[in-house]
Amino acid sequence: MEENSTTMTAHGARQLAILKTAGRYVVSLLTIAIAAAVGYLVLILASGTEFTVGPVHAEFALSPAWHGKSIFDLPPAGTIEADTHSGPAVVHYSLKEIVVTDVSELTNPESLSRQELQNWQQPVRSQVRSLLLRILLLSALAGGAICALIKRRWQWGIAGALTATLTAMLVAGIVWQTYDIGAFREPRYSGSLTYAPEVIAFSEETLANLDDYETRVPEIAESLYRTVSQLHQPPGALPERDTIRVVHVSDMHSSSAAAKLVRQTVDLYQADFVIDTGDLTDLGTPFEAGYPSTYLPLPKPYVWIGGNHDTPTITATMRAINGVTVLDSQFTDIDGVNIGGFPDPASVNLSPNPLNDAQLATDAARILKLVESQNPRPFIVAVHDPKQAALLPGSVPVVLNGHTHREGITVKDGTVFLDAGTTGSGGFRSFNGTAEAPSSLQVLYIKKNPLKMVAVDCISIYGYS
Repeated sequence: MEENSTTMTAHGARQLAILKTAGRYVVSLLTIAIAAAVGYLVLILASGTEFTVGPVHAEFALSPAWHGKSIFDLPPAGTIEADTHSGPAVVHYSLKEIVVTDVSELTNPESLSRQELQNWQQPVRSQVRSLLLRILLLSALAGGAICALIKRRWQWGIAGALTATLTAMLVAGIVWQTYDIGAFREPRYSGSLTYAPEVIAFSEETLANLDDYETRVPEIAESLYRTVSQLHQPPGALPERDTIRVVHVSDMHSSSAAAKLVRQTVDLYQADFVIDTGDLTDLGTPFEAGYPSTYLPLPKPYVWIGGNHDTPTITATMRAINGVTVLDSQFTDIDGVNIGGFPDPASVNLSPNPLNDAQLATDAARILKLVESQNPRPFIVAVHDPKQAALLPGSVPVVLNGHTHREGITVKDGTVFLDAGTTGSGGFRSFNGTAEAPSSLQVLYIKKNPLKMVAVDCISIYGYS
C-alpha cells in the first residue's frame, strides 16, 4: 500500500514537472510572439513621416492589413489605390501641399521647382534611411523592454529586442521587395477622382498634341479675329462708342490653353468685360487654386460664378483677385449693364457632384423670385446649369450658362439663351473621350441707349485631339 502510494506520488510529481515545463515553454513562446507583435506595431505606428521634394510637401504612413496595397490621398478630391505589394501593411501617401507661386513653375523645364522634382531620389532616399533607423531603434527598445518585464531577465530583454527588430525588418522587407509601381496601371478611384481617372492616364501623344495646341493659340485667335473683322460687322455698323463687347467663357476646367485663349480673345476683340459661368477647375482642389493666376487679373473686369466643379476654396481664391467680381445670387452693374449671377448650388460642396432635377427646380424658382424683385430687372442673368434658368424665359433679355459642354443659342419668349460650351475643351475628360470636344466661347455685342443685344460671335476651335 505504501509502495503504491509512493509510486502515485512520483507519477504526480512527474506530471506536475511536465506541466510546469510546458507552461514555461508556452510563456516563452507567448513572450516571443508579443515581441514580434510589438515590432510590427512599432513599424506601423512609427512609420508616419512628412517629406518635402522641391515644391511638393507630402506625408507617408503605414497601416495594418491582411493584404498589401497603396493608397494616394488627394484631399478633398478623393483617393487612388492599387494592389502594389504583398505583406500585411497598407502604404498611405497623402499630398499635403504644392508650394508654387505660379503654375508655370512646374511646367517650365528650367525652373528650380521642376529641377528639384526631377532630382527627387536623393532627398527621398535620405528620408527613408532616417525612417528605417528610427523604426529599428524603437522596435529594439520596445521589444526588449516588454520581454524583460515579462521574464525579468536581461537575456530575455536581448531576445525581445532582436525578435521585434527582425519582425519589423521582415515586414518592411516584404513590402519593399514585392512593391510594383506598375500596379497603378489598373488603379481604383474614390471621391471626386472617379470623375477624372484620366489624371493618371495621360498618354505621351495626348500631351504632345496639347503642347502643339497651346503654342498655336495666339495664331488661331488672331486669324479668327481677322476673318471676323473682314466678313462680319455688327448690324447697322454700330460705332465703337455705342457698342459693348462682352466675352462669355465657361467650363475652363484648369486648361492652360483656355487661359491663353481667353487673354488673347479679350485683347483682340477689345472686350469691355468678361463673364465666366463656372467650372473654372476640374476638381476644385487646393492644388488647382493656383490656376486662376495663370491668366488673371485681366485689364478688363471679370465677372465669375461658381460651377459644380468649383468649391469654396476656388471661390475664396477668385474673391482675392483684383478686378474679379464674384456673384453669389447678387447683382452688379458694369458699363451700364446690370448683371445677376447665380452659382451652381453644388459649388458649396467639396466634390463636383451635380444636383438632381428636383434640387435644380427649387433653385430655378428662387432665382426667378430674386430676378423679379429687381427694379430695373437685370439685362443679363448668368447661371452655370441651364436648368437653373428654366423659369426665366420672358423675364430678362439674356441668359448665359455653361455646364453642358455644347455651345449654342436658343430664343424662348424673347429671352436669348447663350451656352458658351466648354472653353477648356472639357478638361481632363476630353483626353480619353471618343468625340472631339472643341474649345468654345462667345462674344456678345450690346448696343447702348437703350440696351439691346444685336449680335453674337460663337467661337469654336478644334485642336486637342
